[in-house]
Amino acid sequence: MSIDYSTIHLCNSLLNLSYAGMFLALWWSRREPELLLWASSLLLVSAAVYGFTLSRNVLFVACLLATVSTNISLAWSGARAFDGHKPFHWHLCIAPIATFFAYVLFARLGSRIEGSTVATALLAANVAMAGRYFLRHGDGYARKATGWVLAAYAPLYIASVTLDLIYSSSQMSAILILVGDFVLNNAFVVGLFAMMEERARDELRKLAVTDQLTGALNRAGLMAKQSDSGFLTGRALLLADLDHFKGVNDAFGHTGGDMALRTFVTRASKLLRPGEFVARLGGEEFGILVQAADMQQASDRAEEIRAHIASEPVMWGWTPIVLTTSIGVAVADQSDTLETLMTRADEALYRAKRTGRNRVAA
Repeated sequence: MSIDYSTIHLCNSLLNLSYAGMFLALWWSRREPELLLWASSLLLVSAAVYGFTLSRNVLFVACLLATVSTNISLAWSGARAFDGHKPFHWHLCIAPIATFFAYVLFARLGSRIEGSTVATALLAANVAMAGRYFLRHGDGYARKATGWVLAAYAPLYIASVTLDLIYSSSQMSAILILVGDFVLNNAFVVGLFAMMEERARDELRKLAVTDQLTGALNRAGLMAKQSDSGFLTGRALLLADLDHFKGVNDAFGHTGGDMALRTFVTRASKLLRPGEFVARLGGEEFGILVQAADMQQASDRAEEIRAHIASEPVMWGWTPIVLTTSIGVAVADQSDTLETLMTRADEALYRAKRTGRNRVAA
């Protein structure tokens, strides 16, 4: 019984076309560039897969092989866009061009098998580098799995070349490519959708613990930090309150007040070390977790932050907004939780405000 390759190619082509339609539909509603690039990649491979059944003309086959290589480069470009980089880079054009001319040159000077061998080797190199990009950039199980699926095309191409060289009159190479591409391409597309879903979950988790106005942690985000065993050891909590903030809102409106809040976070964050955090606890009150072995170190850090906040006014147009803060300090001991630490810091903050504001109290 013979295999109807034309029908198999057509089915594979239609499957890629349906996947491209899904990505195009998503792009139409979300306008994310990676979706358009991945859709274009699948459209190209859909055309190339069916194109191999139409003609064996040297230039035509060279164009199809270059199209497959372009499909790989577009998948790679989509990953770059997904990561927030510029999608295109000059090296992404090298492989399609090299694949086209390599096939034409070796097919004309030698044989079609030689041309196919060299072109397929270039495809293997291109897909291996694309898979390497997926694996080395970005985290998450879906991202890694997708990278390994893409990289798996390289040994598939190499195996097909080997079969062509050893069994030149056999259809084993064509069968291997058909079956391997069907499995890997489906897994790759599923991986792309899983990557998007994984990123959406990460963004939701980030939204749950982040203050949307300032970009600092919110109260829930700060409280979540203490879930790590021994997290508070060697730390102090600085509870900061912007002085006379109601007056800023009254004079400059909520837009001016919002700018003052963002400025506080920006200035305070510049003085933080790795593993230290600033969180907006509500209104104009902020909690800052710093590393400090004792009260003296904690008070020194608080004073450094207080002085930096007050170092220059916030400009609202041509009008300066004087920005100062009162800070209460509490150093953690072994029995403390964030709640008990916050209670002591709040008492210290009350003393700082009662004794004149724009000062540190422990």
